[in-house]
This record gives sequence, C-alpha cells and structure tokens, in this order.
Amino acid sequence: MEQPNIEYFEKLSNNNVSFKQKLIDIVKYEFPLELSDYESFIKNDNLKDASEIVHKLKHKIGVLGMTNSYALAETFEHSLRDGGTENQAEFESVLLTVKAFIDQL
Repeated sequence: MEQPNIEYFEKLSNNNVSFKQKLIDIVKYEFPLELSDYESFIKNDNLKDASEIVHKLKHKIGVLGMTNSYALAETFEHSLRDGGTENQAEFESVLLTVKAFIDQL
C-alpha cells in the first residue's frame, strides 16, 4: 500500500523550515475537519456534499505524494457525484493511512 510523505512540502519550501511547517500545519488542521465532514455526509447519505469533501481530501492525498490514491479519490469523487459509492472501502482505507501519518507529524 502507498504511504504518505512530505517530499512535496520539502521541495516547495526550498529548505525553508518555517514555510514547510506552515504547509504541514495547514494539512494537520484541515484534514481532520474534512474527514469529519466526509463521515457525516456519508452517514447521512448526502453523496453530493460527500463528493465535494472528497474533492478537497483528494488534494491533500496528492500533496502527500500518494499518486495512486489520488486517482482512486478522483474515481470515488465521480462515483459519489453520480449517486454511487463504488470504491468507498478502498478510499476510506486511504483516509485511515493519511490520518495515521498526519497524527504523527
């Protein structure tokens, strides 16, 4: 399984430790909020709003270097928009991996 990393932040920050930390802090702040919203929308079968949150989560997954998981999130986002939940279990597995990584940052 693909593992998240902060290589993108390191490249983007160009060795500016303060800037890199700001990027990390943004993800650490936003991800749990978006995860909570996602879980609520899924629980309430609000697939349209869930797709919008998946769109946001997808970008966090991407900046954490998870290209295959980004593609999975994109597929799941479109499925939700179309009223389906195909790939939900795989996507939620990715979310657990990302959450564990972020919790350790």
